[in-house]
Amino acid sequence: MSNMPLRAVAFTLLASLSLASNCRADETPASRNIVSLGCHDVGGTCYVTLDGPSFGSSLGCSVGATTQFRFDNGNTDEGRRAYASFLAAYLSGKRVTVDLSGCSTQGYPQLVYYYIGQ
Repeated sequence: MSNMPLRAVAFTLLASLSLASNCRADETPASRNIVSLGCHDVGGTCYVTLDGPSFGSSLGCSVGATTQFRFDNGNTDEGRRAYASFLAAYLSGKRVTVDLSGCSTQGYPQLVYYYIGQ
């Protein structure tokens, strides 16, 4: 039996994985200071504005390039933890790195992951 079908399957699999990773639309603004933050009193949406250049243009959100991201789960345990972490970073002057993917309900880049440190 020839190895050709196995090679074709392996090539197709690798090409698919490469294409999928290239289509990933995350953006990761790194080592930024927080300029402002807050939450809406209705709906659980919180926002954080960062210093530095704009981000989010590759995410396809309605606001386009911006220096602000949002998270819609501010009224959950995870959202309260994120807000408390960002507030602590803001008050202590620590820098943040965030991973953004997709758009919030209000059309801003959506928070997926964050790291706080120098």
